[in-house]
Amino acid sequence: MSIYTKCGPRASATFSAMRIASWLLAMSTAIAITGCGLPRSGPLLSEVEAAHDGNDIVLTPITAQIAEASRRIDHAKFPDALLMAQPLAYDKLAAGDGIEITVWERDGLGVFPAGDGGASNLGEFVLDGHGNIRLPYAGTIHAAGSTTAELHDAVERRWSRLMLAFDVTVRTSARRGQTVTIQGDLQKPGVYPVGPDTARLSGLLGLAAPNQNNPEQTAVTVQRRGIAGTVRLSDLYRENAKDIAILPGDSVIVSTITERLFVLGATGVQGRVKVASRNYSLLDALGDTRALNDSLANPRAVFLMRSSVVSEEASADKRPVVYQFDFTKPDQIALAGKFIVRDGDAVFISDAPFTQVQKLLSTFSATLGTARSVSGLSD
Repeated sequence: MSIYTKCGPRASATFSAMRIASWLLAMSTAIAITGCGLPRSGPLLSEVEAAHDGNDIVLTPITAQIAEASRRIDHAKFPDALLMAQPLAYDKLAAGDGIEITVWERDGLGVFPAGDGGASNLGEFVLDGHGNIRLPYAGTIHAAGSTTAELHDAVERRWSRLMLAFDVTVRTSARRGQTVTIQGDLQKPGVYPVGPDTARLSGLLGLAAPNQNNPEQTAVTVQRRGIAGTVRLSDLYRENAKDIAILPGDSVIVSTITERLFVLGATGVQGRVKVASRNYSLLDALGDTRALNDSLANPRAVFLMRSSVVSEEASADKRPVVYQFDFTKPDQIALAGKFIVRDGDAVFISDAPFTQVQKLLSTFSATLGTARSVSGLSD
């Protein structure tokens, strides 16, 4: 007599579900042990601390002293050679300048052809490279360094030997020999004569009209005979000492300063953030990127990473410095508002430990749902 046992669909489905459940348990155990199978944007707090213990970085908890030290902004100034220069005596002629001379003869000799009104306009005379001009019946006269009044007297003396009664006028026609070039982020770049309105840097900038959107991030560079200096436009407005004299041949360049930092990890928006001013703080950066993500971030693990710092916090090997902020403490949030970031800094907010658990449960739930679907099909 043979014994026959029937194995129906329900028994088969139960067996399949048991196999899937066993596989899920093994998978979840492996993920929990290795911690490598779950996606995340960067290191956890424990891994940053391990990097510090391994001497790969310098992990520095933020303090009031460090935050205050970051605010010590070095305001650049012009070199002494530019600061000490005296304003140009712009009323004096220089090589390349042009003058116009007009003569009225009253003695009837008619030395010069008379035009309308009896005046003889002799036209423009340009001072040569030696600062001289050459006049008819007068010869060469050195005009550089003279005012128009002084040149008038010199011309009158020369022609008094030729004419008995006459009047002469001397006036400048072009100041080609005393100019400054200004270019860059300006509404009116170009070449300007050095005169009453451009004797100092502020006057020149007033004519050239720099972009006023952000004077804090606008640099003004002055170049003079191999010497150059750069200050920020906002400092020029605040400090009269930086309003230096402008001299012929100077070159002025106005440019926008572009500084950026990177915000990464469990924050609202990841990416590059433009530094708006020299006192741009860590809190400003977090505010511009929607701060910490409540569902992901570990508020105890807010880091600012800096390539290297030559200070007491960093050794001579220039290891990367990582400042740690604990946002569970109100005073640390206040310090973040005082800590000034630099160009190239990276802000990273680590995932919270429970975030990894959530990801694991989410993976487990998704796979368990697949198993239930398989079991349903078996039924």
